Amino acid sequence: MARNGSGTYSLPAGNPVTGGTTISSTWANNTLSDIGTALTGSLAKDGQTVPTNNLPMGGFKLTGLAAGSANGESVRFEQLPTLASLGAAASGANADISALNFAGGVATTTQAVGDNSTKVATTAFVQAASPIQIQPISASVNASALTITASALTLDFRSTTLGSGTVTRVTGAPASLVVPSTATLGTVSATQSRLAVLALNNAGTVELAVVNIAGGNDLTETGLISTTAISAAAASASVVYSTTARTNVAYRVIGYVESTQATAGTWATAPSTIQGYGGQALAAMSSLGYGQTWQSFTSVQRASGTTYYNTTGRPIYVAFSPNSNTGTSTLVVNGITVGSTSQGSANGNGQLTAVVPSGGSYVGTWSSAFAFWAELR
Repeated sequence: MARNGSGTYSLPAGNPVTGGTTISSTWANNTLSDIGTALTGSLAKDGQTVPTNNLPMGGFKLTGLAAGSANGESVRFEQLPTLASLGAAASGANADISALNFAGGVATTTQAVGDNSTKVATTAFVQAASPIQIQPISASVNASALTITASALTLDFRSTTLGSGTVTRVTGAPASLVVPSTATLGTVSATQSRLAVLALNNAGTVELAVVNIAGGNDLTETGLISTTAISAAAASASVVYSTTARTNVAYRVIGYVESTQATAGTWATAPSTIQGYGGQALAAMSSLGYGQTWQSFTSVQRASGTTYYNTTGRPIYVAFSPNSNTGTSTLVVNGITVGSTSQGSANGNGQLTAVVPSGGSYVGTWSSAFAFWAELR
């Protein structure tokens, strides 16, 4: 017997031989035949042999699997369906779950759910099979550079044809993106910045990109973007940067990184916040009025001619009114005058208001004082 039933192989009787023993055909044939039987019962790494029974893993994992792409193939963890897609298909008293598909078209079921036990089993399957919705990202500083990394991702990207509603699912672990020393990305020294982390679909390969929220880019995932190759001279808040420049590619927002650097472009302080996203959370959290309240400021907190920055991570609304006086008052946002009023009488008070984008600068000027200054933030 080549193996003992527990996987241990032992040479047949007559082994090992002692020195000076004459080799006989009986010994040689029996031994070689037994070894051949043991090898035949083993799995060949080139796929020539297949298992003839279940293969217990002893508590260990199968690693390095290729992504399944057809029925009957193994599926990796990140290919499991989302809770939302399974939940929508599996809801209802007699839900038809024929729409439940693994990523890549694996393991389709056509069973109709009609009884409670099946619904419970389906619910358990939905909960167990759901992958993590928040995309895992990381960021670290070293040698005055910022390195942004994302784990293996499975994302649906829109078509590069804007008139098409089809989607493409792409799986892969993107290479890290390095923001080199002196690349400010439009951030300001000693001022908190928020950098959006994007995943690009480069012809089926996931790549990372980064952009300063203060630039006001459209990040609703409803269009295409073009990027610029990142370098030490990357200094614009309105430019999307990636390792290699890409043109008109589909993208997804997968998170953001917040930090305050003493000197813009010298990435020496670790990020204060690293947040992964799923879906369009960035658009929701960045909307004006979402989770915000009106706050009043004194003349000490808001001084004439002093530049302030919106570091809240979302747009804010600024409103102030100068005291009645002669002279001109202005409100400037990102270097652009958005409001101006002149006071020429006791009843000449005016009010200046503006929306300040996330990361944007704003400064008010007046000749005397203000009657009030308030911000929705």
